[in-house]
Amino acid sequence: MAKTNGAKKTTNTTLLGLHKNNTRLSLPGLGGVEIKYISYGDTQNFLKILGNERLTDKQFVQQILHNQLLKPKLTLKEFEHIPNPDLLAIVNAFVRNEKHTFQYLKKTEDFFHDFRAAIKTYEDNKLKQFAASFKPLIADVQKTLISFNRDYSNIIKQAIDTSSYIKESIKGISEVARQIQQTQLQFIEPLKQATEQYRLMADTITNSLKPQIDFWNKWTEQNKSAFESIGKFWEDFQKQYNIAEQKAVGVLQKYKWFISPSLPITLVFEVMRLDKGEGRQDKAVNKFFVDYFSGNQWANLETMVSNWKDKMLLEKRLKILRNCVLVLKNSSNKKANPIEAILPTLISQIDGLLSDYLNSKEISWQCSYDDYIQGGVVRKIGRKSQFRTNRSKTMTTSMDDLADDIFLNILFQKSQKGQPLETPFNFNRHKIIHGENTSYGRKDYLIRAFLIIDFLVHLK
Repeated sequence: MAKTNGAKKTTNTTLLGLHKNNTRLSLPGLGGVEIKYISYGDTQNFLKILGNERLTDKQFVQQILHNQLLKPKLTLKEFEHIPNPDLLAIVNAFVRNEKHTFQYLKKTEDFFHDFRAAIKTYEDNKLKQFAASFKPLIADVQKTLISFNRDYSNIIKQAIDTSSYIKESIKGISEVARQIQQTQLQFIEPLKQATEQYRLMADTITNSLKPQIDFWNKWTEQNKSAFESIGKFWEDFQKQYNIAEQKAVGVLQKYKWFISPSLPITLVFEVMRLDKGEGRQDKAVNKFFVDYFSGNQWANLETMVSNWKDKMLLEKRLKILRNCVLVLKNSSNKKANPIEAILPTLISQIDGLLSDYLNSKEISWQCSYDDYIQGGVVRKIGRKSQFRTNRSKTMTTSMDDLADDIFLNILFQKSQKGQPLETPFNFNRHKIIHGENTSYGRKDYLIRAFLIIDFLVHLK
């Protein structure tokens, strides 16, 4: 018995240590101040701010803190005018609470400079350690780019107008190869995809250059982002656990979970740790996510939903979602399971959000869910295909694809009445809404639904 209690205590301690609370303090001039913990959705903004070398150290600190500021509600301009002592108090509290991010902080007389230097050192060290894992892939990408540049760039240059965007793109190939030699972490997956498409396009362009110019120009414009630097916030994994992104994604996918933009990076570390146990760890992983969100009267879930208040996609739906959380918090009747009432509501909101997002992008569809295929040809396109093809990026490509998988291939998995699902899992929109499955009142299904909403509302 003692051994069991000890194990339980260790698990609880791990969970408490894992959860990074928001930074909270009270200041005479500002009242209550709350700074959000660093999550996936914040990291790319951090890297953009870090890349702006024109900022003074103080401006850098102000922009980082304002990016995380929950209250009071201030514009960046207003936040820049708070007194220096208040700013120092906030940044000191933030540093104390985010020990992992500021592990390289070296205090001098200029704390703003120290803050900026600590973040820069942290990012630089992550890059160095992450480089080794991707060195073979980078070498392959570099070889492909150099080969393409040698074999095809001169042909294309001779066939296009000097003012065309195409020429600028081709000229950029040599620059891309040079940048890869200097910084071997800026182009991994997007470049590999782009260069493969370059190779496939090359013969077509060589054989019939002029008729293909418009198509080529459109393609290069659409893939321009492949030549831009991408923030590597997955480098936290390589530094701490010596694992690559694909391994982490694979573990999450095995248990049918994903990490949405609002969640702290440390959640994935714990899932990786749990997976090291003997055999499958479905119950342990499910319990971990349930405990994280349901602990302290669903505090973390309430915080996540509260932070959606400025999301335009939820303008008409936020009240419903907040009420779902309130029902969970206030439910004390053990004879009734509130999730049986809440989950269908969440699923209907997800269904509506999918349409809202496509409508906001002026994207049309002919089928509510899956494509209508006849004779191996898509006759009518469905919402799922349109979403998968046109949605924006919220995290990394692999993490976004994993969210897509849980959303489109699990929750919205195609279902035939009376027939088993191709991927057996009771978290299925059609089986639940149409009454075929009545055993869906589980907390882990509820949390997956909220995570899908979090993913959707962070799309641009």
